[in-house]
Amino acid sequence: MRIATTTLFNIGSGNLQRHIADQAKLQNQLSTGRKILTPADDPIASARILDITQAKSIQEQYSTNSTAADSFMRLSDSTLDQVMNLIQNVQELAVSAGNPALGPAEKKMKDAELQGRYQELLGLVNTTDGQGNYLFSGYKGDVRPFTETTFGQVVYNGDDGQRLVQISDGRQIPISESGADAFQRIKNGNGTFVTAYTATNTGTGIVSPGEVLNSTAWANAPAPRDFKVAFQVLPDPLDPNKTVTTYDLINNTTNTSLIDGATIPRAAGTAFPRTYTEGGDIIFAKQTGETAAAWDFGVKLSVKGAPAVGDQFTVKPSSNVDLFATLGALSSALNNPGSGSTGGAAFQNQLNTALSDLSNALGNVLTVRSYLGARMKETESVNDTTEDLKLQHAKTLSGLQDLDYASAISEFAQNQMVLDAARKSFAQVQELSLFKYI
Repeated sequence: MRIATTTLFNIGSGNLQRHIADQAKLQNQLSTGRKILTPADDPIASARILDITQAKSIQEQYSTNSTAADSFMRLSDSTLDQVMNLIQNVQELAVSAGNPALGPAEKKMKDAELQGRYQELLGLVNTTDGQGNYLFSGYKGDVRPFTETTFGQVVYNGDDGQRLVQISDGRQIPISESGADAFQRIKNGNGTFVTAYTATNTGTGIVSPGEVLNSTAWANAPAPRDFKVAFQVLPDPLDPNKTVTTYDLINNTTNTSLIDGATIPRAAGTAFPRTYTEGGDIIFAKQTGETAAAWDFGVKLSVKGAPAVGDQFTVKPSSNVDLFATLGALSSALNNPGSGSTGGAAFQNQLNTALSDLSNALGNVLTVRSYLGARMKETESVNDTTEDLKLQHAKTLSGLQDLDYASAISEFAQNQMVLDAARKSFAQVQELSLFKYI
C-alpha cells in the first residue's frame, strides 16, 4: 500500500500537536493544583463546584455577619453592665443619705455626686458602636436615643424596633435594644402596686412598698384600683393621757370605706374601723370580727412610725417610671430634706421610694441583659454551625477540583516521554522525502 508523503506529515504533525496539548494541560494542572480547568473537562463536576462555591461564599458572609452582630451585642452588654454598676452606686448613695447624722450640707454634697452619676448615665444610654450607630435607639440606629429637656426629664427619640442581622439561612437575630424598654418602662413600687406618702402628712409614718398575697385577687379588685390608708388619732378611752391610732381603707373612686362601706369623710372625732399597730400588717381583705361582706384584694403593706390625724398613704397600680426621673426625684429629696420629725419622715419616705425604683430599674436592666445574653449565645452557636458548614464545603470542593499530584506528575513524565518519542519519529519521517535524493 502506498502512503503519500503528505499523509505521513499530517499524521505525524497531528500526533505531535496532540501530545503537546496534553502536556500543556498537565503543566497547567500542576501549576494551578486543579484537575478541572474548564467546564469542558467535567461539566457535571463543574456545575457542582459552582454551587458549592456560591454556598461557601454565603456561609462566609454569614460568619462575617455573626462576628459583627456579636461585637455589637457585646458592646451593648458591656454598656448595660456599666449602667448596673451606676445604679448600685446610686443605691449606696441613697442608703448613706438616710443617715440621720447627715445635715443639709452633707446631703447637698451627696446630690453633687448624684449629679455626676446622672450625666454619666446620660452618656451611657447614648453610646454608639464607634461607627455612628446608637446602641439603644431601636431600629433608628442613626438617631440619638435620649435628649434631656430638664434635669430628670428626658425624651426618647428612638423606636421600639430592633435592627436585624442575617446570621444563617433561616435566622435574623436582633442586635439593638429599645432604650424605652431598658431605661423607661420600669414598673414602680413592687411591680404590681405602689404605695406613696401624701405631701400633707404631718406625722412620722413611713410606708413599706407592700406585698402581693394573691395577684388574681388584686387583678379582680374594682378598677381603677385607687385606694388609700387614712389615719385617725383620738384619746384613749381607758387612759386620757394616751392616744389610740386607728385607720381606714378607702376606695378613692367611690369615697367609701372598704372595711365597713361607710361614706367618707366620716363624722369628726369618729374612730376608724381598725386599730393601728406600728409595723403590723395592713391587709386589704376582710378580717375576723368585721361585719362587711367578704372581700379580698390580695395585697398588704405596713407603716412604721406614728401617723398623725389626717395622714394618708395611697395604694395604686404600678406604673412606668424611667431611671432619669428616679434620679431627679432623689436629687430633689437631697436638696429639700425637710426638718424636724415630720420632715425626716417625708425624706425617708422619698428615699424608700427612690430605693424601690432603683431596685426595679436594676432588675429591668438585668432582664434586658439576660435577653441579650441569650441572643449572644445563639449567635455563637449558629456561627459554630456555619464554620462546620464552611469546613464541609471546603472538603467537598477539594474532592471535586483538587489535583492528585502523584498521579499528575507520573502522567506528566509519561507524556513527556511519549512526546520526545513523537518528536524523534517525526524527524525520521521527514527523511523519507524523495527530494532528498534529487
